[in-house]
Amino acid sequence: MWLVGGGVVWAVRTTLQVVHWVWDTWVTLVFTLIMGWRRKSHLPPVFNPILLLSASELADKIRERKVSSVEVVRSYVTRISNVNPILNAIAQENFQSALLQARMVDERLDQGLHDGSLTKEWLKKNQPFLGVPFTVKETIAVAGLPHTGGLMARDYVIAFRDAEVVTRMKKAGAILLANTNISELGMWWECDNRVYGRTNNPYDTRRTPGGSSGGECALMCACGTPLSLGTDTGGSIRTPAFFCGLFGHKPTTGLVSLRGCKIHFDSEYSEIQCAGPITRHAQDLAPILTILVGDKVSKLRLGKHVNPGTLQFFTMENDGDAILTTRMSYALVAVQRAVAQHFRHTYDCTVRKVIIPGMRRSYQLWKEKLHEEQKDWTPMFKQLADNKGEINVYTEITRAILGRPLHTVPLLAQALLDKLVGEIKFLKDQTKVLLGKETTAAPMPKVQLDTQWKILQMRVQRLLGDNGVLLYPSHPTLVPYHSESFFRPFNFTYTAIFNALGFPVTQVPLGLSPDGLPLGIQVVGGMYQDHLTISVAADLEKAFGGWVCPSKIL
Repeated sequence: MWLVGGGVVWAVRTTLQVVHWVWDTWVTLVFTLIMGWRRKSHLPPVFNPILLLSASELADKIRERKVSSVEVVRSYVTRISNVNPILNAIAQENFQSALLQARMVDERLDQGLHDGSLTKEWLKKNQPFLGVPFTVKETIAVAGLPHTGGLMARDYVIAFRDAEVVTRMKKAGAILLANTNISELGMWWECDNRVYGRTNNPYDTRRTPGGSSGGECALMCACGTPLSLGTDTGGSIRTPAFFCGLFGHKPTTGLVSLRGCKIHFDSEYSEIQCAGPITRHAQDLAPILTILVGDKVSKLRLGKHVNPGTLQFFTMENDGDAILTTRMSYALVAVQRAVAQHFRHTYDCTVRKVIIPGMRRSYQLWKEKLHEEQKDWTPMFKQLADNKGEINVYTEITRAILGRPLHTVPLLAQALLDKLVGEIKFLKDQTKVLLGKETTAAPMPKVQLDTQWKILQMRVQRLLGDNGVLLYPSHPTLVPYHSESFFRPFNFTYTAIFNALGFPVTQVPLGLSPDGLPLGIQVVGGMYQDHLTISVAADLEKAFGGWVCPSKIL
């Protein structure tokens, strides 16, 4: 009997895998035919060498008075003016204020360094990014700038105070240059909404930069900002960082304050969401993270030197689920194997290939963890009305069909699903009343996904300990075309599972594919071992070249 049952399960699973493979093949073919023939726009060349420097290098040069803050800010203002018409990455610029602050920084430095009231050592310790411009995604509040979340019902909303992470960066001397485009309410991995429109990928404007930090990553990749901040609930830092060939770090859970970083759920700390840096250069990750973490930096060892030859390396090439997620791209599998080979040959390390069975349930575990944290989850049809009443889902779907949508397709689909679930529940309750049955019966026991989550977390932690890292795909495919994500909705779970588990993860760029699209990998560490993943990222940057400029450099 057990053999018969197992055979049925195997047959069903195999059938579903075949169906999914056919579906993916069809999606790839259709989007290649529809989007592949369209011309892609090219970004203007980079003339100014300032734009290619890391944020840390810019801060050093400003302190050394080798370059002025005004010159740096003006260089980025010019670059944004040149690339934003092509990318549509900016939500709201803050150029005049930024230039004024830069002028004040230069005056302060000229006077303070001259009369001895300031020293370079003091500045490096207390204001390490003095005079360096930075940008944040629009869902992170910045006083005086829009804080709409890409929602038409919030089109008028202006933030009245800075998010905690913005306050920390300003105290470190950084100058806010602009905030950037996001997906609607930050709830999808395609950067599109009806307030600001759609953002394009710098490498190929026919493709998405990812979401929800898509505007940040597109601008960073195009040399439009030297320092970026994003938030990450299911990969919102790492997915767009991968799509745009950048470094993105998701810190260990609970370290960075989230006050002011969300639209409808403004809590200070979260077990699943976090804020972190997005950079072109690995050397910027640790200094920015040090600022964001603040007093909790003692839990980390960000300044500790790490010799990759002393680490334990593990590699897993897919999540084991060919039903929900797309089969891994050959190019991404090949580059992951090249990374493993690099550590074997360079450091004479053993890189163990592992299979972690629980990763197959990545989506279910992430979703359960999200619902556990947000117990008072507001249905999407109310969130789309900014929690002031609710939208008429069927009217909005009709508007979308007629080409006059007020909301994006993924969120309308979620709103419809929430509405149907609510109506079905209501009908069931009414049926029980009519039949005279008890309506206050104890709820059915839920599937033990919580237990499975704890088992998976302990299994990964035991595997990695305080001296191991896991090499894991950032995404199963190369950068998708615009709207292609709607037809492959579960591929984001390659990043989302680590939000549920809480481990630190660094997305690392690994150059470009033969098609000119970014390659990358996630480096996962044990709890509070952020310094390991960042150190491995720096080593891989030297070996594989890291970020590749999408523009010609003249």
